[in-house]
Amino acid sequence: MPPIDPDRWRVLSPYLDVALEIAVDQRDAWLASIDAQDPALASELHTILAQHQVVNESRFLERPVLGPSVTPTQSLAGQVVGAYRLVSPIGQGGTGSVWMAERCDGRFQARAAVKLLNIALVGRAGEERFGREGTILARLRHPRIAHLIDAGVSPTGQPYLVLEYVDGQSIDRYCEDHLLAIDARLRLFLEVLEGVAHAHASLIVHRDIKPANVLVSTDGHVKLLDFGIAKLLERDSSWGVARAAEESALTRDGCAPMTPEYAAPEQLSGGSVTTATDVYALGVLLYMLLSGQHPAGRALRSPATLIQAIVDAEPSRVSDAVASQTEPQEALSRHARQCATTSSKLRRLLRGDLDTIVAKALKKNSAERYSSVTALADDIQRFLRHEPISARPDTLPYRATKFIRRHPRGVATFAAVAVLFGGLIAIHTSRLSTERDHAQHEAAKAVKVSELLMGLLTSADPYAIRDRSEEPTVRALLDASAEQVQKELAGEPELQTQMLTMMGRTYRRLGAYETAQQLLEQALASGRKAFGAEHVYVAQTLEFLGVVLADKGDYAAAGRILEQALSMQRKLLGKEHADVAVTLAELGRVYQDQGLNDRAEPLHREALDIRRKVLGEEHRETAVSQSDLASVLRLNGDLSGAETLLRECLETNRKTRGEDHPNTFTTLHDLALITAARGNYRAAESVFRQVLAHQRRTLGEKHAVVGTTLNSLSRVLIEQHRYDEAAVALIEASDIARAALGNDHQLVAIYTINLASVQLVRKEPAVAEALLREGLRIRALAPGLVPSRRRAFREDDWSVGAVKSVLGASLVALARYDEAEAVLLDARRDLESMPGGRGTELKATVTRLAELYAAWGKIDRAAEYRALLGS
Repeated sequence: MPPIDPDRWRVLSPYLDVALEIAVDQRDAWLASIDAQDPALASELHTILAQHQVVNESRFLERPVLGPSVTPTQSLAGQVVGAYRLVSPIGQGGTGSVWMAERCDGRFQARAAVKLLNIALVGRAGEERFGREGTILARLRHPRIAHLIDAGVSPTGQPYLVLEYVDGQSIDRYCEDHLLAIDARLRLFLEVLEGVAHAHASLIVHRDIKPANVLVSTDGHVKLLDFGIAKLLERDSSWGVARAAEESALTRDGCAPMTPEYAAPEQLSGGSVTTATDVYALGVLLYMLLSGQHPAGRALRSPATLIQAIVDAEPSRVSDAVASQTEPQEALSRHARQCATTSSKLRRLLRGDLDTIVAKALKKNSAERYSSVTALADDIQRFLRHEPISARPDTLPYRATKFIRRHPRGVATFAAVAVLFGGLIAIHTSRLSTERDHAQHEAAKAVKVSELLMGLLTSADPYAIRDRSEEPTVRALLDASAEQVQKELAGEPELQTQMLTMMGRTYRRLGAYETAQQLLEQALASGRKAFGAEHVYVAQTLEFLGVVLADKGDYAAAGRILEQALSMQRKLLGKEHADVAVTLAELGRVYQDQGLNDRAEPLHREALDIRRKVLGEEHRETAVSQSDLASVLRLNGDLSGAETLLRECLETNRKTRGEDHPNTFTTLHDLALITAARGNYRAAESVFRQVLAHQRRTLGEKHAVVGTTLNSLSRVLIEQHRYDEAAVALIEASDIARAALGNDHQLVAIYTINLASVQLVRKEPAVAEALLREGLRIRALAPGLVPSRRRAFREDDWSVGAVKSVLGASLVALARYDEAEAVLLDARRDLESMPGGRGTELKATVTRLAELYAAWGKIDRAAEYRALLGS
């Protein structure tokens, strides 16, 4: 039989998993069902299975090293594995057999579940890797996870796992037998999510969540089984590389155990397995607990149709499943009774938010699912509290958006251009009524803009496109428009300046900072040519350019440009003009982002005074200045002053923008920061979760602002010693920042370093070290800078010295004392040389040096540093 191409193997592998699980006498019927849909696939499978049968009949691989057969037999009863004697079989599956066992080494009496694994799943790494991974997984301790007690390989070559023995029922059977109502089922499901979130925070993905792996013990609480076994069976990884500590476990292709009925589409199609894979399996489990049915419905009857349904077909809404006309009515009525209600009431209860929650978890595209298990749990908790959920149903606008993404040639292209150029048409046509002495000239400019717009729209006409590969995207059309503006408006420098400025702002909103900077610099040159060195348009372009430079982290250049704009505006417009207030605020933020709050505060105060006089107390821009000044006051320790301003800001935003506007929720976020600074972490957490739900709903799961709020949430979770939840929040925040801002943005450094500090507390020093080195790498690109307009806590202003100090602590925990000493002494020098002092961080570093020398056995040196702490 010729070798199989790896890409083809990804397609064949899930089908073979099914084939080898079903009985041999059922395979012909199974292959026939596949042959009816894909004869070529069926032929390949038939060839491979025939070869497999030849190998089995020749007993080619039957050696003692293979361990037990797939079916557990009583012949193994009484055998000793490690410190345990096998008593009776519990069950068996694709990865091996499970036995109830008793401890027999005389140290103490205990029962355990021993899983005897097929050695073929361990891989080439053998005993050494198996034992190393077992040690890692043994640290995965949580009340909702069956603890891995031991892992090893017997003298005969049999790999085994010793797990906590759980006396209980599968979660679906427990819910049925105890007639749990929907609310009770959801609360029990939240316990499942607690355990999965803990494992994800430890960078472990389950990959095989199903009812049989979720038991409810006799005390009514959940225990997850086999957590981490999929990770245990992976091939070797490069654990030590920076950030690989996260990504090697969370995103890796390859062979891993799974059950097809509960597998995610990416598992069946050979895609990357991530935490989103577990979210999908949890969605299947939730669907079954709520409806009593599998989301694949009748497709379960055939392995081929099952795989097709999971990969391609959208499941019925969970509320429709309990009223399905294709299912026996007695079965539907029985499930309703098991939910302590009637069929009609059950459907009404599931319709709406629960439909939406389940549908989001079951999205085919992993990027469209809940971004984390915690986000799924948040929505379920909001449902139970009768609060709005963050997930949005698949409304007509949503479906239209999906259509547009699939066909960008149409609506999206035209809409983007209309927004960009339509604004200028309106500007110039409005001037016809107010500047009659320039009416003819303005009309000509309006015609020029219209002609440019029509030319661009014609280029996007599907009938004018000769090759579908020429089909333009929105970004491509913007790029083309920039080129045409530069060429075709060269003779209209005034109009060209305004067009390039507007386009530069548009690119900035898209996050394309380099292009935005280039266009704004061109607009500045064109403006100076058209209007002279000092003009309101030139000043405005300077202000926009300064903001883009600040976005890029080039604060020195941003400050210089904004100072030029401010000076020009004051000269041309006077000191108390609304445009002057805008530039004052932007300049204040630049100083604030560098930690120069003393320079930022007077600028924000002046901007607020101007806006109060010119715009009034209850104007939305006045509220912006109140928020800016409050941020500085909070960081300077004036919590009362900051709270007063934010309360006024909140009232103004509610009146002028509405209760549901993002700015209103930004103000609530900032008020929660003050609540947290006063030590009321529970109350702050509640507000952060409310803000987070709104931001996910209105801005989308992957917006950079969502990452900022997740970071804020993580801080209050840390203060409550809820480190697992904090780690999950920071992992998501870091992923969002990388996607939205790039891998080298300073916010990525902040979230990565914060995550490292949490992992160190969670006794994961190797993970912490990798993250800290990655954070230091990013911080070195822009030392001393923290470009966050909404920093959650002063502690987020990580100096390089402070990061080195935490890195030293991780090295101490790893017993790498020589390296730790060098890093901690370097950190101390950095912190002592910093202007303004870093007293708290310096004290922490001295403490870590004392702990280092104590652990190292250098008692005199340890005493020397303890004396420094007492002085």
